[in-house]
Amino acid sequence: MSQLSLPWLGLGPEVAFPWKTLLLLGASWILARILIQIYAAYRNYRHLHGFPQPPKRNWLMGHLGMVTPTEQGMKELTRLVGTYPQGFLMWIGPMIPVITLCHSDIVRSILNASAAVALKDVIFYSILKPWLGDGLLVSAGDKWSRHRRMLTPAFHFNILKPYVKIFNDSTNIMHDEDGKELSDEDIRAEADTFMFEGHDTTASGLSWILYNLARHPEYQERCRQEVQELLRGREPKEIEWDDLAQLPFLTMCIKESLRLHPPVPVISRCCTQDILLPDGRTIPKGIICLISIFGIHHNPSVWPDPEVYDPFRFDPENIKDSSPLSFIPFSAGPRNCIGQTFAMSEMKVALALTLLRFRLLPDDKEPRRQPELILRAEGGLWLRVEPLSAGAH
Repeated sequence: MSQLSLPWLGLGPEVAFPWKTLLLLGASWILARILIQIYAAYRNYRHLHGFPQPPKRNWLMGHLGMVTPTEQGMKELTRLVGTYPQGFLMWIGPMIPVITLCHSDIVRSILNASAAVALKDVIFYSILKPWLGDGLLVSAGDKWSRHRRMLTPAFHFNILKPYVKIFNDSTNIMHDEDGKELSDEDIRAEADTFMFEGHDTTASGLSWILYNLARHPEYQERCRQEVQELLRGREPKEIEWDDLAQLPFLTMCIKESLRLHPPVPVISRCCTQDILLPDGRTIPKGIICLISIFGIHHNPSVWPDPEVYDPFRFDPENIKDSSPLSFIPFSAGPRNCIGQTFAMSEMKVALALTLLRFRLLPDDKEPRRQPELILRAEGGLWLRVEPLSAGAH
């Protein structure tokens, strides 16, 4: 049997030693990388073992397709939250673990982590980048910190006050403040982000609020009376900035609807370091973690009778002892929604003026929820409206 010799390869004795050394170093490096990967996999498995998981569909699919973006998927998620109230582990195929957290006590460690540690998951948010650019919703690191710092003053109360007049005129305008330090590409990315986050999410939230009040005429009428009393004797009947704090029951109804139907059902994080949870478990770095806003809001260990629409949950006396993370329609922590005050103000004005002029009635057909990036209804959310008589105003 012939042997492969160094001379045959054109390598004489004078280069044999360096050549063998390079081969040895290369093999050692590859072996080291393999051992590191094996150790990391073992370490991750040991940490992940602490998270319960529902039965897999099969070894190849894992849990893929178990929670679909449909009404049935929402019901399945509600069942999983009831079974695993602290959170659970699911597998995308045989190799990709995803941790879902659905309790206010558990999500604190991730939501309160710095933006540099709790990064938005690249896989989950990358689909938005061609559409929104590298705006606040998608960007990370120094770029996110710089843009957030520059844009925050644009949402100060004094900046938002004039927009109440615009809300009254049913016009949506984005305020652009101090854009001189941003490039044209940056400004476009932020504008696209605000149009997406400020339009679709608010439209979803307002639609579900109207739906919930249509289904609960007693709450609808109480909101209407609150608005009528506030605006009694005024012409024209418009909501002013100082009025927004004078609508406590209407605000409670909005918040309860945002709890039951959060416009953004889930957010995703992928941390750059291990995250220790309050119960002692660890989320390994690099593992995709879903914070289920819908799950927290529908968790019976967080909210009793979570499927019931009850605005009195948000009565100041009832809510004062609750965790601030039990209600997070605008997320929480360093990467919370920069425009949440803007959105709440817009919804208050739109709802108040709608109730002042119309009575809302439910459609004959119950909507089927469709959680995509935004919580929608299959085929749209349909309601019936009746104009109120001039005397009822």
